[in-house]
Amino acid sequence: MIVPQAYVVQKFYQYAGYPKYKKYNNTYEGGCPICREGRSWQRKRRCYYLVEDNYICCHNCGWSGKPLKWIQEVSGQTFKEIVDEISSYDILPIDINKEEIYSKTVTEAATLPLDCINLFDLDQVSYFKDNKVVNAALSIIKSRRLDSAVNKPDSLWLSLTDKFQKNRIVIPFYNEKNEIVFYQTRAIFDNDKNIPKYLGKFNGEKSLFNLNKISHELEYIFIFEGPLDAFFVKNATAVAGIQESSDRTFTAIQREQLSQYKLHKIIWVLDSQWQDSASYNKTKRLIDDGETVFIWPEKIGKQFKDFNDLCIAAKIDEISPYFVIKNSHNGLKAKLLMSTISH
Repeated sequence: MIVPQAYVVQKFYQYAGYPKYKKYNNTYEGGCPICREGRSWQRKRRCYYLVEDNYICCHNCGWSGKPLKWIQEVSGQTFKEIVDEISSYDILPIDINKEEIYSKTVTEAATLPLDCINLFDLDQVSYFKDNKVVNAALSIIKSRRLDSAVNKPDSLWLSLTDKFQKNRIVIPFYNEKNEIVFYQTRAIFDNDKNIPKYLGKFNGEKSLFNLNKISHELEYIFIFEGPLDAFFVKNATAVAGIQESSDRTFTAIQREQLSQYKLHKIIWVLDSQWQDSASYNKTKRLIDDGETVFIWPEKIGKQFKDFNDLCIAAKIDEISPYFVIKNSHNGLKAKLLMSTISH
């Protein structure tokens, strides 16, 4: 199977540590995510993607092989998942390999993309009132009720100049100290199929979404896969994507963050199992792992794919936590309910 170069580049930037492109020999280099390079981590780059040879190798642990093999190992994805992903939208623009993102001195990635506009700041929005991109972003936010949702983040952003994240809605991930430690971006214009709909922060490890809004007044934390659905339920957070058949549900940072809420009960809320086969399979895996999962009632689950779609149709800004709790199950009962859903 031929794996597109743009896809390999995306995965290299996602999983290799502090990646960098060397134009003179058309090679990408970064910290090896397999061996972590011991004491050399963040000081040397020993993992290489040789574009001309279509080969990835590490000069520290000796791992070598084709990009497909490397992606499977570092991501935990199956061959089928990779094939499906390649055939979908999630491919970076090819010109990512024309630039060096990091300087020779290793530094932390910026909190937000370059020159961001706060779309919740009326003064900033007013200044750009004639900008077509800003207005398109605001239209999406309003039409999807993201500006009025009960659990919306403290800000939403947009960059008109960032090399890789421009013209995308930036969704910040705040930690419990009200600091933005990660972000995910959403495409504004869906007509360009070469641009991914969602992208995470380059060289940033996924955090949990909206930790600064978790309340101890409610004993539950609701974990969504994507942040937009988490806008509509109090005490909701999100992991920004989980693989259909992988044990890596959380990143190291997310596990550490969640450990601070040991008194809370966890409920997973995915897309409708009636409509989405990936969600159906992920739900079954979570149940097998002993997790409590929201199982969509048939009538609602056959009508709506996710919580955002449900709120748009119902013209509401909040779904009661008690609705989620009432329809959440684990163990044998959860397995029996899932057996009634066919794919």
